[in-house]
Amino acid sequence: MCPNCVLNGASLSSGLWIAFGICGLFFAIAVVGVLWAFRNGEFEDLESVKFDMLDDSEELVLGSKAKAAVEKLRTQG
Repeated sequence: MCPNCVLNGASLSSGLWIAFGICGLFFAIAVVGVLWAFRNGEFEDLESVKFDMLDDSEELVLGSKAKAAVEKLRTQG
């Protein structure tokens, strides 16, 4: 317990309920966010993101070359 609570004889019950409520609210927001991401297909193609970050150009040339090289190595090995 906190020293102030011991000296004043106050309990922590109201503070704990507020803390649990805030944690519950954050948990509910996280669950809704994950469900939204699954419904919108955010977790469908995780592989293409790492190739897309290589591209600075409009044509997306580097990412497509890297993706083709990785697929070639996968089929050979």
